[in-house]
Amino acid sequence: MRSGWKAAAAIGLFAALLSGCSGDEKKPSAPVTPSADSAALTALSHSADHLDTTSFAVDVVSGKSLNIKARMDSPKQLGELVMNAAAKEQTLKMVTRLIGSDVFVRIEGVQLPGVDARNWMKVDPSKISSGFQVGFAPGQNDPGGSSRMIKAINTAEALPDGRYKGTIDLTKAGTGTGLSFSSADISGLGAGASAVPFLASLDQQGRLTSLQLDLPAVTNGKAAFIDVTYSAFGQAFKVDTPPPAAVVTPPDSIYQFFGAK
Repeated sequence: MRSGWKAAAAIGLFAALLSGCSGDEKKPSAPVTPSADSAALTALSHSADHLDTTSFAVDVVSGKSLNIKARMDSPKQLGELVMNAAAKEQTLKMVTRLIGSDVFVRIEGVQLPGVDARNWMKVDPSKISSGFQVGFAPGQNDPGGSSRMIKAINTAEALPDGRYKGTIDLTKAGTGTGLSFSSADISGLGAGASAVPFLASLDQQGRLTSLQLDLPAVTNGKAAFIDVTYSAFGQAFKVDTPPPAAVVTPPDSIYQFFGAK
């Protein structure tokens, strides 16, 4: 899987999930017989609207293989993401800072040609592939990618405890910002990719606070569980601009992690 949020596509953000990892021990604990609710799809369809208009924090976790902590504020044009990923005895730490129209990336762990972990790379937005654009426009500002996931929902039911249960068709989610599945990813997931179970929670204002995906077993691997959590709505935060002396121009190879082929 890929993530197109800023530089989070780097090194195949969710390569760990498709490389035989065991995922998370946690699984959705929804009741077996949820009650039907004709308003469920409507409630979910608007549950991510607030991500375009307020600041928020988002955490994405899949067992020990992936952890993302990010803050985003589209109105103030500030964002920061820290991603830690592990796969096949390799580790990656990527820090991305978004300040106005400037995007800075620092990569540690995995050795990449022309990349020094001590430096920040200033990304050229014009070199980013269509669908992976960097910015604060709707659809480009969520490291969790929940808006696209929600649009790909097949079925949804309201549970007695207020949560929502259903399935998502990942073949319709497309690639781009946040959680993203390429055609190769979909192929690896098999027939189960068209009906991935999810469990979602909304707060009293109808805002999405949690989205859990229970992926099918992948080719030569085990099933993976992804937990996306939203919080800190409306809270201010600070993002520091890297010192000029530590900013360099990235090699062209970096842009493959922004969707370039």
